[in-house]
Amino acid sequence: MAKKFFHLIAVASVFGAVSLFAEEPKPADGTLTIEKKSYQFTHAVAFETTIDGEEGVVVVMSRQSVPGEKVKEAREKDKEGGDTDFGRPFLKLIFKKTGEFKYWSAAAGGTTLGRHSGKATSEFKTQNGRITGKANQPMETEGMFPSGFDVHFDVALLKAGDAPPPTVKKTPGPAANVPPSVTGPFKGNGKDAKLAFVSARWGEPFDGKPGIVLVFTEKDHSKVKKPDFDAAFGKFGSALVISVFEDGRIYGCQVAHSAHKKQGFSSVGNIETDGFNFADGKVEGGITTNGQQEFFGETWDVNIKFVAPLGEIPKEFQVPESKKEEKSAATPNAKSDADGEDEQPATKPKTAGLKAKELALTKDATEVEYQNTVEHVAFKSKSNVKSVCAELAANLKAQGWTNDGPDLIQLQSSILKRKRGEATLTIFVKPDGGGSQVQMFTERLSWE
Repeated sequence: MAKKFFHLIAVASVFGAVSLFAEEPKPADGTLTIEKKSYQFTHAVAFETTIDGEEGVVVVMSRQSVPGEKVKEAREKDKEGGDTDFGRPFLKLIFKKTGEFKYWSAAAGGTTLGRHSGKATSEFKTQNGRITGKANQPMETEGMFPSGFDVHFDVALLKAGDAPPPTVKKTPGPAANVPPSVTGPFKGNGKDAKLAFVSARWGEPFDGKPGIVLVFTEKDHSKVKKPDFDAAFGKFGSALVISVFEDGRIYGCQVAHSAHKKQGFSSVGNIETDGFNFADGKVEGGITTNGQQEFFGETWDVNIKFVAPLGEIPKEFQVPESKKEEKSAATPNAKSDADGEDEQPATKPKTAGLKAKELALTKDATEVEYQNTVEHVAFKSKSNVKSVCAELAANLKAQGWTNDGPDLIQLQSSILKRKRGEATLTIFVKPDGGGSQVQMFTERLSWE
């Protein structure tokens, strides 16, 4: 009897082991390659929609979870032939309801690819409310942006009449008792800097949304209340300062690497989060450039993993719910009056008619860059820092700009802040060889 009892235990253990080690299907797996840079996908969402006047099915491959609000937005834009940014990198596969593949689009780094068909092949099947399939595009090298992908997906399919689940609102709580850590390479001109310290704090809201400031440095910055400013100027050795929304989208990036001649520059377009998560009093994930980037002759790349405690949002940085709703509300459709003319809804102008390219610079400004995706202006001058600050101050004053706080004028680095109506400028001036390098962070200018 005892022998039979032990036999039953052994059989149960075997079945338990099979159940324990059985692999569940991955919702997404595969790679998108654009301009020799590869992006790995770990998430997918699928939904029925209407595109080009006919019913279809869309599968979006991504690195982060796609919020339900984005699915709703995509359905509305699909009807009008518009595009949706699902958070870079992403790959959008479009099928007919019959299963026939129509085309694909993608975005990663600073590149956006519109509707493509090319030599892509794809197939899928639906069963028990799920859609399972694969898609492949051999590398196309003839176009301006060589690209290709090879992906698989197995996810729930959201039917046309079903509303996407709302995004679960994350409530910031007390900071978790987790030790901050950062690992991975941060290279400048091929030389690695050992980032050893990371901190996270809430920053001023940006674009009507709460923002998180992440600071990565070689030297300990824990005793400084707001270390991002000093870190951007190399006071803690090589450093990386990232400004990110709660959903992982990066809207600010300051790079300071000891191997760079031009230290302290901004670069947003080609950096992304990977597996980003903010919950339970901590923030964690990865930050990557997906390979080497170049800025004014300097190269840099980063691929780090991190975790850091993050407490509640200070009252001064909290965004009122009314402001959030106002920001996210869709613009009303234009109405036609009896005369057939369009009556456009009243909108608040960004600024008093000033365009970014009309912004006053120095007379000898060279290598001028207008970075419209991040609303930054960068240029160089042959004059020293003090002279550049004086000329900029005079030129901006003549253009109607006023001081927005005291100027910080130093030989190694200077900061000017200006405002004009609702528009603002934050200007960084640093030495560059025998001259200076200038970066202008703008808000509420026209970039048309």
